[in-house]
Amino acid sequence: MKYKITFFFVFILMQSYAQNPVTDSLQQQFSRFTQNTFTEKVYLHTDRNFYIAGEILWFKAYITDGILNAPADLSKVAYVDVIDISNKVFLQTKIALKSGKGNGSLYLPANMPSGKYKIRTYTNWMKNADAAFYFEKAFTVVNAQSTAGLVVAGTTPEYDIQFFPEGGNLVKNVESKVAFRMTDKNGKGVQAFTGIVLNQNRDTIAVFNPSRFGIGYFNFTPADTRLYKAYITTPSGRTIVKDLPAAMEEGYTMKLRKADQGQVEVTVHSRNTGNTASAVYLFIHTRGLVKNVQTKVLQNSSAHFIIAEDILGDGISHFTVFNNLRQPVCERLYFKNPLNRLVIHAKTNVPGYGMRKKVNVDVNSADSHNESIPANMSLAVYRLDSLQTSEQSDIFSYLWLSADLKGTVESPSWYFSGSDSTAEAMDNLMLTHGWRRFAWTAIQQNRLPTYKFLPEYTGHIITGKITDSATRKPLTDVIVYLSVPGDRTQFYASSSDANGNIRFYTREAYGPGEVILQPEGFSVSSYNIDINTPFQDQFSTKPLAALQLSAGLKNAIEQNSINAQVQRKFLADQLRIYNLPQTDSIAFYGRPDEKYLLDDYTRFTTMEEVLREYVSGVLVGRAKGKFHLNVIDVVNNRLFKDNPLVLLDGVPVHDMDRIMSYDPLKIRKLELVKRRYYYGPLVVDGILNFTTYKGNLPEFEVDSRAVILDYEGMQWQREFYSPLYETEAQAASRLPDFRNLLYWCPDVITGKDGRAALTFFTGDVKGKYIGVIEGMSAGGKAGSSTFGFEVKGSDQ
Repeated sequence: MKYKITFFFVFILMQSYAQNPVTDSLQQQFSRFTQNTFTEKVYLHTDRNFYIAGEILWFKAYITDGILNAPADLSKVAYVDVIDISNKVFLQTKIALKSGKGNGSLYLPANMPSGKYKIRTYTNWMKNADAAFYFEKAFTVVNAQSTAGLVVAGTTPEYDIQFFPEGGNLVKNVESKVAFRMTDKNGKGVQAFTGIVLNQNRDTIAVFNPSRFGIGYFNFTPADTRLYKAYITTPSGRTIVKDLPAAMEEGYTMKLRKADQGQVEVTVHSRNTGNTASAVYLFIHTRGLVKNVQTKVLQNSSAHFIIAEDILGDGISHFTVFNNLRQPVCERLYFKNPLNRLVIHAKTNVPGYGMRKKVNVDVNSADSHNESIPANMSLAVYRLDSLQTSEQSDIFSYLWLSADLKGTVESPSWYFSGSDSTAEAMDNLMLTHGWRRFAWTAIQQNRLPTYKFLPEYTGHIITGKITDSATRKPLTDVIVYLSVPGDRTQFYASSSDANGNIRFYTREAYGPGEVILQPEGFSVSSYNIDINTPFQDQFSTKPLAALQLSAGLKNAIEQNSINAQVQRKFLADQLRIYNLPQTDSIAFYGRPDEKYLLDDYTRFTTMEEVLREYVSGVLVGRAKGKFHLNVIDVVNNRLFKDNPLVLLDGVPVHDMDRIMSYDPLKIRKLELVKRRYYYGPLVVDGILNFTTYKGNLPEFEVDSRAVILDYEGMQWQREFYSPLYETEAQAASRLPDFRNLLYWCPDVITGKDGRAALTFFTGDVKGKYIGVIEGMSAGGKAGSSTFGFEVKGSDQ
């Protein structure tokens, strides 16, 4: 009878937990938090991973939704940094994004020191997260003219080994899986080592060695809470001693395994945690999307969960265990192999070519069922030699694996190679890496995330601060103008907040130039205006290896260096051709009420004559010896009392006498707005916008009180030089063609039939070449592919 009562009690308890509001509360809190935490991922396809100083690095950025891994159209600007081994920023640029894609280039200066560098990419919105989640890729630069940056290999290797109990905890007398990862000082996994675990009596408790990339696991049951020690014998014979994580006297453990019939089993064990019949909760989500929440009652200190793998999202899922107090006590990552891969087929028409011959490449994009789908991709074709190393990552492995793990994933594309050992290696990887974009404490306390950086969904945002130059205190509620002089009106206004912060939402701001800042009407007499850098000054802790070159690479380096120098010498002009972006020429106020092209009218010698004779919407007057302009309010059929906003090449002119004294023969166009206009914090009684022929304020001195700063907008797109040898005369050109990078195309776009055709020409350098193409479909299917061919003699 006793056992029947116990069973009945447990059954009733389990029924009550099935409808317990705890799980609903957890799910609601989690969903509320993640709904306010939109994330972006960036992947950068670079043309190569080895460069000679003086070459151009080409790249294409793909921006995706952090949850769905589909193209994201939130941010319109991406930031690209080149960083050296000491986290010193060497180069920086901004590129425009459209529909989640953008491309650009970076000239690697001829005096750039040899070394390993990282190129990293992020958006303004991503700056709200840890820099560890930015895209980073290592590449090599060699300056054959200098030994700067080259290092001698160290004689004593440095190693780091870490242990990761499954679920996070070791508990006394409970068996657990303990994963480990051993890396060298460059973050690379150490393969050939052995380890043993000894107890306090120096008895061997476990023996372990790695299976792949220095990662593996062993099973371990701690008999007490005293520290156990691991003794690791390195490849060089050195012994490293490391403490295992201490076991707890009481607590929770979890075990996860993939069972048969497409199921995942999770076992939770509790030791001395109070009520043996208390509940535990299993909460599963995939990149912020809740997939499953279950409740179980501990029976004999254990609870067993079965989850159908089909309900999990592709990629990495989080399995979190909560105790009866709703405290997270264990967590585990699990990987489900994505099936929505973009399958790319690319091949040349023949396997070999002569020099200066046409190469035809057919590209086909399809889904995993071989159904053709359109895709947007990028292609790099370069010569294979001892310097160019094979790519260890691609867009697919990065988006589905590397981007969602903390720390460095070595050779991520290998995990998708289909090898028999990849499944176990992937699970070991899940045990030794962690993805932490949020903390459960913040979720359960209903603390919504706060964001310092806004998404640049319309264009680049320029931020700064205005302070009193004498007291250094912020100036509040001051309207500040920002202008970019040019024939296209770029004028913006911002009102400073309580901390003096100002923010300008620019539109299609490209190229290098100057920005001019001034407070409205110079309403404050003593001020400083500082503009913030839009680039991130925080860095990840991912290690970057020092450059070590073997003597056997000397000939290849010299040949590549000669090729690069020849290209710079003979084709300098072709390497500096830019495709200027098509920008909206309409000013911020839209279509004007009146527009005058001054060449269509009598050319008067004074601005007063121009305005009086044929600009009907403006009345010119004088008061106390100063010019005053009144715009006719077309809405209310009256004159505005105050001066309008007057712009000259986008720069506001406060003193009407200065604009009236300007030479009208330099003015090409005048646009007039005859109504009260609201522009952000600014309210103006009409607008007069003068544009000169040159767009650079010719012979006009900007007010000395204005702040003029050099500022670079989004970069112009450099055009990749790919010579044509269609005719005999072109093929017979005496200009040398020593391209190390044979071809770069950032926009390989297939149609509904999934097909595209590309053509380019070989150069004067023989050898084997590889084409690397990668990209994604509009629905988020990502993939990559390679093809090869050989360039032989000119008679081929």
